[in-house]
Amino acid sequence: MNKIKYALALILGCSSMNTFAQDEPKKPAEPEKFAVYVSGASDAGINKSFSSKLLFAIVQGGKYAEIGDSETFYAELAENPGGAGRIAQTAKQHGADFVCIVNMTEVFGAYSISARIIKTSDFQTVKTVALDRSLKSLNDLTAASNELVRQLFQLQSQPATPVAAAPEPVPPSPVVAAPAKECTNKFNINELVSKIQSGFAVQLKDCSSALAKNIAMSKSPFGKKSEMKEPKAFMMECTIDGIKQRLPAGAVEYVKPIESFVQNILNAASSGGSLDVKKLSGAIGGMDVNELISELKKMAFKDECAVNEPYTSVDEDEEDDEGGSEAEKGRKILSFGLRTGFNLSHLYADYQGYYGSSGTYSSIPGFQFGLLLDIAPSSWFHLQHGITYIQKGMDDGNVTSHYIELLPLSLSFKFAAFRLGAGPYFGFCVDAPSDYIDDEIDIGINAGVGFDIGMFYMGAFYEYGFIDVSNRRHYDFYNRTLGFNLGINL
Repeated sequence: MNKIKYALALILGCSSMNTFAQDEPKKPAEPEKFAVYVSGASDAGINKSFSSKLLFAIVQGGKYAEIGDSETFYAELAENPGGAGRIAQTAKQHGADFVCIVNMTEVFGAYSISARIIKTSDFQTVKTVALDRSLKSLNDLTAASNELVRQLFQLQSQPATPVAAAPEPVPPSPVVAAPAKECTNKFNINELVSKIQSGFAVQLKDCSSALAKNIAMSKSPFGKKSEMKEPKAFMMECTIDGIKQRLPAGAVEYVKPIESFVQNILNAASSGGSLDVKKLSGAIGGMDVNELISELKKMAFKDECAVNEPYTSVDEDEEDDEGGSEAEKGRKILSFGLRTGFNLSHLYADYQGYYGSSGTYSSIPGFQFGLLLDIAPSSWFHLQHGITYIQKGMDDGNVTSHYIELLPLSLSFKFAAFRLGAGPYFGFCVDAPSDYIDDEIDIGINAGVGFDIGMFYMGAFYEYGFIDVSNRRHYDFYNRTLGFNLGINL
C-alpha cells in the first residue's frame, strides 16, 4: 500500500514540474546583426552616406541590429577593401551575422547599383539584386536605399551555393524608412560649396592682415594702447564671423567642421603653443580647402534639409578681390587722412647778369600740416588729393615763406603696408619777406614714400619747384624741400 502511495506522489510531482516548465516564458532571441559596405561612387561621401541610409533602413524594423562599431568596420575596409571574401571576413570579426555589399557604377550621369547579402558563418550569398538610379540629392539616396531593402527582403532568397536542403531564411517583409524631418530652411549644397571655395581663403587672408596691423599698432609709439585679443582667438573669431555671413540660411551647423579646419591651420602656424604670424601666411597658402569641401559634402548627404540643385555664383570672386562686402568696399575706396611733420627747405639760386652761375643756399627748418583725400579704385592703386600749409625758405638771411599747397592729383601705389606716390603741387605764397620772395605761386613735383601701419602713417617726401619765386633783379629762386611727416588715416 505504501509503495502505491509513493508512486502516486512521484507521478504528481513530475506532472507539476512539467506544467511549470511549460508555463515559464521563453527568453527572446537576440536580433541578428548586419553590416553594410558601399563602394564605387567617385565621391567617397556618397558611399558613406548611402551605406548609413541603407543600414538604417535594414535595422529599422527591429528584426536585425547594427554591429556595435560600424565606423571602425568601414574605416578598416576603406584602407584595404579587397574582394567580397575580405569584406565578409571583416564583418564577421566585428560580430555581423550578415553583410550587405553594394557596388555602384556611374553611367551617363546615373548609377547602376548592385547589392548582395552574404551570410558570414559560411560566406554564402543569400540574395542579389540590382537597380539603376540617379543620385543627385539626399532624397534620391533615401529612395534608392528603400528600394534595395524592398528587393532584398521582400522575396524568399535562394543561396548561390546550397549548403542544406532548405534555403536560408530571410526577413519576409520590407522595411519602411522613417519620414524625413521637416526643415524650416532648406539650402542648396552647391551654393554652400561655391561660397566656401570662393571666400574661405580670402577671409583668412583678410583676418591675417588685420591681425598683423593690430600687432604693429600695439608696438607703435603712436598707437593707442588697448587690450588686444590673443592672436589665435582673434583669427578664429574673425574668420568664423566672416564665413557665417556667407553661409546660406539653414546651414548654421556647418560652422563646426569649418572651425575645426581653421583650428588645424592655426596649430600648423604655431610655435610653442603661440601663433607665429610669419608662419601663418605660409600655412594659409599651403592649405587644401578641398578637404573642408569634402567634409561639408559628407554632412550634406546625410542632411534632409540639404538639396542638390544647380547654382551659379554671382561674381563672388570679383567681390572678394575688391574687399568683400559693400560696406567694406566703401570704406576702402574713399578715406581721409591728417598729415603733419617737419621739413628742411632751401632755395636754389640761378644768378643772372654778370654772375652767370648758380648755387644753393643753406636749409632752414619748418613744419607742415594738411588734410588728404584718398580714393582707391583697387587695393594697390590710389588717387590722392590734398591741401597743406607748409613753411619754406632758406637759412641765409633767415628767409621763411608761408605757402598753402594743393595736391590736385597724386598717383599712389600701395604694396601691403608700403606706399609710393608722386604728382604735381601748386603753392600759393601767403606771407614772405618782400625783399626776397614775391607773392606768387610755386609749382613743382611732389614725390614720397611711406608706410601705413594700421590707421597710422609715417613717411617722407621731396618737393622740386619749377617756378622762380624771387623778386630780386638778376636772381631766380626755386624752392627745394625735404619733409618728414606722420599722420592718421580716418
